[in-house]
Amino acid sequence: MFNNYHTRGNRGGAAYGQYQYQMLPFGYEGTQTSGLIGKVMGLLAFSFIFAAVGAYVGSFLISGMGAYLFVVIAGLVVLIALQFLIQRSGVNLVLLYLFTFLEGMGLGPLISYYLQAANVVLTQAFLITAITSLGLGIYAWTTKRDFSRLGDYLFFGLLLLLVGALVNVFFHAPLFTLIIAVAGVAIFSGYILYYVQSARSMADTMPNAIGLTVSLFLAIINLFLFILQLLEIFSGRDDRR
Repeated sequence: MFNNYHTRGNRGGAAYGQYQYQMLPFGYEGTQTSGLIGKVMGLLAFSFIFAAVGAYVGSFLISGMGAYLFVVIAGLVVLIALQFLIQRSGVNLVLLYLFTFLEGMGLGPLISYYLQAANVVLTQAFLITAITSLGLGIYAWTTKRDFSRLGDYLFFGLLLLLVGALVNVFFHAPLFTLIIAVAGVAIFSGYILYYVQSARSMADTMPNAIGLTVSLFLAIINLFLFILQLLEIFSGRDDRR
């Protein structure tokens, strides 16, 4: 069983920031209607279906660190390929769903473990993540508050989180683990706010929709992993399997 899910989830980052989004013309910023976000919601729904299928497959096929590393590397390769081919209609969708499938495969052993050992904790994490993500998305889309400056702070926080998670691999201090989990929930909640609101200033194109889908998919997956870790801590369990 792979017990470093809180560090594993951060690979690839929360933001698909290398893609240069096509923005609305000057003077029309913040006027995007539901067209783009509607595409993103549809793509996200299918992405999580592919991830669920991948998790099912991964629970049977991934039985050692070698297979796990292969899936991790394959996912990164596909993500990089998507970055360069995101303008290629058809190909971009194939790469998107292949990436989410591979991400699901990587989570397969973890999901399988919790289904057997802590089904209630896993169910709670799913529900809390779904409700939190939906609430944050609605708030970001409808509020007049400006989250455009969050990007730099979130990226800096993500770097600190990665460093902290790596340090904690060696020391595994309970208090430090709790701090990392809380910080992870805060950072990836911030990413959901940031990207959903950013969609209001983006052109309604399929490449934009796919780029946002990847960013939100990674943010939600990471949010789920840190919420799962928090629930495990509060339930009195310890992630030392």
